[in-house]
Amino acid sequence: MLTVERLDVAYGGSQVLWGVDLSVAQGEVLCLMGRNGVGKTTLLKTVMGLLPARGGRVSFDGADITRWSSDRRARAGIGYVPQGREIFPHLTVEENLRVAQLGCGRTDRMDDVLDLFPALRRFLGRKGGVLSGGEQQMLAIGRALLTRPRLLMLDEPTEGIQPSLILEIEEAIRRIKKEMGLAVLLVEQYLDFAERLADAYVIMAKGAVVAAGATRDLHADQVKQHLTV
Repeated sequence: MLTVERLDVAYGGSQVLWGVDLSVAQGEVLCLMGRNGVGKTTLLKTVMGLLPARGGRVSFDGADITRWSSDRRARAGIGYVPQGREIFPHLTVEENLRVAQLGCGRTDRMDDVLDLFPALRRFLGRKGGVLSGGEQQMLAIGRALLTRPRLLMLDEPTEGIQPSLILEIEEAIRRIKKEMGLAVLLVEQYLDFAERLADAYVIMAKGAVVAAGATRDLHADQVKQHLTV
């Protein structure tokens, strides 16, 4: 579904990513881990077309999308939930969701999202900015799903969220994989969360991949020097 090959990315004269390789298959959850500042968000932004690649290749569903605009990538089926969620705080929950529908020219699937996140049904008339962090994350994921992606990228969906809502988001990601068959590229700091959800992992340090494999082979004592802050 998604293949990144020897990807180099720079901010001005400062290179951030160095020859990054990874792939995500349809129906697979890949967890991308590493300390803050190693380039995880930069990688997701580059896949989404928000940052240009200096070198390397990004392929999606067999097509080279390295030079595609972000809106073309979204139309092709890449959904992105950024760190910090970036919902519209002065719009209601329903209006946030309607904006996503209108943006992709569709008016369906609202009930699917509300079934995935039942808590949002109670808040349809509430402004997005007054929701808790976990509720905003649900809204952000739901909004991305309304664009009908085939690959969903989530940048630290558990950051700053109370434990009970983390479990709801975890279950939603599990259903997104199982019931919708989406590929999921998940940036996550917590090893236990990754172990429960992900099929495979990639660990980054200093802008490069330093470890990768099946999650069942991921052990804290082997990789802890690369994880958390």
